[in-house]
This record gives sequence, C-alpha cells and structure tokens, in this order.
Amino acid sequence: MASGVHGGQGTGTDGLYENTLEPVGPAHWAPAGEHQLLKAANGLLVAALRGDIDLATATGLRLWLDSLLRLDAPGHVVDLRPVAFIDSTGLSVLLRFRGRVLGAERGFALLCDAGQRRLLHAHGTLHVLEPTATLAEALVRAAAGG
Repeated sequence: MASGVHGGQGTGTDGLYENTLEPVGPAHWAPAGEHQLLKAANGLLVAALRGDIDLATATGLRLWLDSLLRLDAPGHVVDLRPVAFIDSTGLSVLLRFRGRVLGAERGFALLCDAGQRRLLHAHGTLHVLEPTATLAEALVRAAAGG
C-alpha cells in the first residue's frame, strides 16, 4: 500500500463506498384500486386501466394483472381508453400480460383510442397487440381466443 493512503479500496475508509443515502420511506405505487375490473355476461374479464402507466406504476400494475390470471375466465380484455399516459415500461407490462394470457390458452383483446393506436404503431407493437376500437369488438376477439 502506498505511503499516505489510508484504508484499502472497498473497505469503506477510502471514501469511495461511503453510504450517504438516507431512507425516504416506502415507494408509493398507484393502488390497484384505481383500475377497474368488470365481468362480461360471457365470463370475460375486462380490466379498465386508469391514470398513468409508466416506470413508477408498472410494478403495481404487473402484480395486479398477474392476480387476474388466477381468476377463472375464458379471456381478458384490457381497456386502455381511460389511461392518460403510457410509456415503454407500461407497454412491456401489457405485452407480458398478453403473453401470459395466451400461454394459459385464454383469449386476449386490447381496447384503445386513436391516439393510443398511434403510440402502438410508433412503438412497433400495433401488429402484435392488434387493438380494437370498441368494447363489442374486443369482447368478440377475446371470446374467440384472440
């Protein structure tokens, strides 16, 4: 060790690895209660998502959507129309949920407005998610195994 150097690298005495962080309390994920779960007459589940879907809310939404897979339903419709904002993290959550629904051999459909369709197109996921414009279309697609 060189003269005049105190402590070794990584020992906490050289100032490189000192912990100066302070706790800020628990993370405040958007509660799943902000989203609404509806059941159609044919047993399909409709998840009407609300608010922002982004890095800050993705974990809570992922957990909530995963819990829907435990419910006995022939298919799932995700309604994005009430969503104010969605980023690539949110789209990843939707793609993951779609994959899990289809993997469980259930129907899936996405319902969104024209602005959200443009976002899906720009993101390159329009052809994968194949959104519908009306709830009636979404219910038919999910019932058909969409």
